[in-house]
Amino acid sequence: MFDWLKPKQKADATVDRSTPPASSARADLLWRQGSRLLEKRKFEQAIVSMRLAMELEPSRLDGRLNLGAALYLSGQLEEAITHLKYVLAFEPQNTMAMLNLSACYDGLGKLDESVETLEKIVADRPSWKDAHYNLAVAYYKQKKYQSALESLKAELKLNPEHEAARTLMHKISLFAPQNPQKENFHS
Repeated sequence: MFDWLKPKQKADATVDRSTPPASSARADLLWRQGSRLLEKRKFEQAIVSMRLAMELEPSRLDGRLNLGAALYLSGQLEEAITHLKYVLAFEPQNTMAMLNLSACYDGLGKLDESVETLEKIVADRPSWKDAHYNLAVAYYKQKKYQSALESLKAELKLNPEHEAARTLMHKISLFAPQNPQKENFHS
């Protein structure tokens, strides 16, 4: 139980614990402001607000997740990764943190790490729409066309109307090399 939620005690009668500490209230306000700015796609302003909030309340996981997302969206990938990994240290199955982490790795050209992260998402949430598609895109970038096709089939089984998945499947079928030995195919 938080100290400020405990009833007042006689020995502590001069301290009003009926309201949260000012720094906690300020942090909450800053986190919410940052989230609203993130929703409005005002990334730099969101980052400023969330960084201030983090100074006051560094262990707030949803705030760190949003900060990581804002940093990713503003192109600050390395710093985004540190916040996303922080969230995952406490919530290893946090799908949004994993998805953003994968996108950061992709943005940095670390395709192996991106694929590894996406494979975890698919293993943990095989029915999650778009997970297989995102994995297929990563395999495609690695020129692992057969694996990309398998992931696209899984996505289309879950979401038959997924136009981007159909388009990528068609593109691979038409333009990907047909010789698995030469083109980095694997099963």
